[in-house]
Amino acid sequence: MGTLQFDSRESKESMGTALFDSLVGFEIKKMLLNKITITMLILCMGFLFGFTMLRYLVLSPEDRFVLAKEAEINGRLLDDELIGEIVESAKDAGGLSSIPAGSPYYNIVRYMNKAVGNSFSNDDLEKLSEESFYKARADFLESMYDSFGLTNEEKKYWEEKESGVKKPFVWETNFGVSSMRANFMAIMALVAIILAGGLAGTFSAEKYYRTEDLIISTKAGRHEIALAKILAGELFSVIVSLLILISVQLPHIIFNGFDGIKASCQIIIPNTSHEFSAGTLLLILTGVYILGAMLVGAVTMLFSCVTKNMITSAGVVCFAVVLDLFLSVPSRYRVMSQIRYLTPIQVLNNASMTDPRLVNVGIVFLTSYQTAAIGYVLLMLLLCLGIYRYYVSPATRRL
Repeated sequence: MGTLQFDSRESKESMGTALFDSLVGFEIKKMLLNKITITMLILCMGFLFGFTMLRYLVLSPEDRFVLAKEAEINGRLLDDELIGEIVESAKDAGGLSSIPAGSPYYNIVRYMNKAVGNSFSNDDLEKLSEESFYKARADFLESMYDSFGLTNEEKKYWEEKESGVKKPFVWETNFGVSSMRANFMAIMALVAIILAGGLAGTFSAEKYYRTEDLIISTKAGRHEIALAKILAGELFSVIVSLLILISVQLPHIIFNGFDGIKASCQIIIPNTSHEFSAGTLLLILTGVYILGAMLVGAVTMLFSCVTKNMITSAGVVCFAVVLDLFLSVPSRYRVMSQIRYLTPIQVLNNASMTDPRLVNVGIVFLTSYQTAAIGYVLLMLLLCLGIYRYYVSPATRRL
């Protein structure tokens, strides 16, 4: 008898799991059948892939010549020897700013200007050296720390990190890797808009089509339905973010392979003191990007659950995206400014320096990437819990 009861309980659990899986599959299918969202997704994927491919296919002979010339100095130290060659080339051209785009040193000069925060003048030619370049970069880092209002503890943290960065830098051609890094901010905004349209009806569509009572009357209760919708929405967010990411990054891999992936982070972001490679940077950005998409998905589903209105849910998220792209908060308002630059779009910006402000959690400091990743996970879980509790609450059932 005990065996029969055990088998019966096991059978019920198995049926419950199968039912939940069916619910998740049903919700994902509904999202994939949203013609407007899927059409927009396909068009965006096609445009991004085609536009990025076109950038390589229409490279002029001069551009190809520059890339080929840069390959000759790939892997060299940015030391007195290489800087001396740049100075001689600049003298022949009439100044650093006059070095032609066809020169193998053209992109290195642009990089050096970013690293020190301004353009080297012709007066700097005679005194430009390995020592003066790295000192100018260190001075610029210090001025940036002051402009961001860093505390002494934060400055000490970054100074320790900077002391671990190997100098002189090893110059690596990085056109592909730099382009891949620069894409994240734009595609995060694009993904947010697609998810706003795709997930706005996750909860509100039932009210719009008057099918909520019909769905609730099935064997699946509100608890299972809520969980299925939330899980399906997050899976949809991951799928959309990955498809868009692949569409825009694949051409770079096709044409450049993984050249520059082992370059130091300083070659890609001149004014950072992170000690990892360009490849690690791309992995970090990818992780933050996917978590950001999941957070946007959770926010959209929350509005869908609370407002029961698809247009309002999508509109609020799209407005937030536009606001995030153009809103500026002065750094003197430290807390507001720091929060503003931790949003999924802004934390992925392609500036020459990442936000150096840290978050002190008591025993360690967290950088902007670490804070964003941890914050997105915690906030996403809280939002999903809020959606679940709101959807299954007795008060909501009476609405």
